[in-house]
Amino acid sequence: MLLPAPAANEKIYLTTAQAAEAFGVSPDAVRRWVRVGYLEPAVRGERGRLLFEYVAVGRAEKMARDAAIATSGTDRRVRRKLAA
Repeated sequence: MLLPAPAANEKIYLTTAQAAEAFGVSPDAVRRWVRVGYLEPAVRGERGRLLFEYVAVGRAEKMARDAAIATSGTDRRVRRKLAA
């Protein structure tokens, strides 16, 4: 699922599963970003689900990718995941 980038003043909220699909990662990766502090839930949706702002998820994905590159010295693993 590719979502168009939101307009400057528009907020799009995603569930964990939607965020994972939109950015090509697993739902566990999104949960990990929350756990390590890269991503903060924006609101709680129906049935207590955490919802994340689209833009915040993009920032978290970039921070995680940059951290992976910094610790491994390469983006080979990251590129392989994005290409899949």
